[in-house]
Amino acid sequence: MSKDYKHEIGYESLLKDWDVYKKQAPRGVTLVKGSGSIYLQFKTPNTSRSKYKCGCTFSIDGMIDAVRKASRVAEALRSISSEVEFWEWYDKEIKQESQLVDDRLTFGEAIAKVEDDFWNRPSRTKRKRDRENPSDINSWDKTYGTFYRHLPTEKAVSLAEIQKGLLNYTKGSRTYKYYISAIKKLCRTSKQKGILESLEDVDTSQTIFADLQTIGLDEFLTWRSRTLGEGNSLHKNADLEVRKAWLWVFSTQVVYALRISEVFAIKNLTEPYRTKDGVIIPALNDPNNTNNLIYIGEKTNLGTTVKTGSRIARPQIPPKYPDLIERLEIKNPILPDNQPKGNNPRSRRNFHCATARRKLVSWDAPFTQTHADRHLGNINGMQAGIPLEIRAQSMGHTPAMNDSVYKKRQSTQTTLDLYNNSNQNAIDFVSALAECKKLVKTYPEHKDYTAQLLSIIYQKKHSEISNLLV
Repeated sequence: MSKDYKHEIGYESLLKDWDVYKKQAPRGVTLVKGSGSIYLQFKTPNTSRSKYKCGCTFSIDGMIDAVRKASRVAEALRSISSEVEFWEWYDKEIKQESQLVDDRLTFGEAIAKVEDDFWNRPSRTKRKRDRENPSDINSWDKTYGTFYRHLPTEKAVSLAEIQKGLLNYTKGSRTYKYYISAIKKLCRTSKQKGILESLEDVDTSQTIFADLQTIGLDEFLTWRSRTLGEGNSLHKNADLEVRKAWLWVFSTQVVYALRISEVFAIKNLTEPYRTKDGVIIPALNDPNNTNNLIYIGEKTNLGTTVKTGSRIARPQIPPKYPDLIERLEIKNPILPDNQPKGNNPRSRRNFHCATARRKLVSWDAPFTQTHADRHLGNINGMQAGIPLEIRAQSMGHTPAMNDSVYKKRQSTQTTLDLYNNSNQNAIDFVSALAECKKLVKTYPEHKDYTAQLLSIIYQKKHSEISNLLV
């Protein structure tokens, strides 16, 4: 991980995982992070509470290993008879200094160990991984498999061969950084201490970034109308129903700030959905459903898994277009019926994104990155004054990621829209109540109506507000 890792997207996920794993440490032993490593903090009969190295890096692998080691230490402390013996045991079993040696595994054997560890560990959403699941296969490929293909599986693990593999990637690129990360995992698994220490000196700072496309809402609406043939004629071979379906997908991205795959995982399009804890989410196409919340399940209609697991998402409507849901016909859901031709799990995992991109190119869209629609949805939410935490939760990521990474997608036009069309913050309840008291004093016949309006705006009980308006 690069020296400026605190500014990377992955670090936000690590911090979230860190909060979870810290709580799993047993009583008496605490997990502490520092300088890219994890330490165990505890006290013995003859020492004050201090932190000690445990040979775990600040990574998902390290967190899981640290919790396991913390449990072993807690058990050893309960049965300690000799502090000297305890520290000898700690150096051997926890720090594992004597075990971090080259055991001459081949690359193929080391890769098999990494792969076995990957499939036996749950995903970030705590779901058991499945070797037949296209999303899990894709996750393996993106994290490890792609970077291990250049390694000579029959040769012993060596720094020279690893450096040869590094030549396949451009220094400063994301793949360069990910290759080193995958190799470090391989070295930790095969206990290659020397190689691991050498890799710590490799600068993996990302300096090469892909251009992020942006699109404004007016531009999106103009393109959508043109693609539907509104105000212009379409080619005689154009399939209007196919266009309507895919434009509904892109429009739903804009309204709910979704990833492409998540549109195909919505569970309450035409039927109410009952959550695991028994809450009913009304169907999106129900005309009486005015909240228009959607429930995104863990899997798409192709059986692939979504990135962040199931969640509820809310519409993010900008003030300039309060009728955006009606304008984009969101309550008339129509999913494309495209299906992959083969059963290749990798092709199946990327099918919706790849098909969507082809449609954008074919219909001369002003963007080809499907994530541009998702970022436009986030900008819409900002204009609407939706709090950062709510937008982040609805979009399935952390507030820090939303506040930093997603703002990079702001074009000049979306920035202008944000400045010119954003809702003004409402005044606080106490100030509003004081102003309404003045109105009620002047117009006492409108007291009940005023109380009802305040109860809707500030989400308080009508009776309580009515008693305050005296």
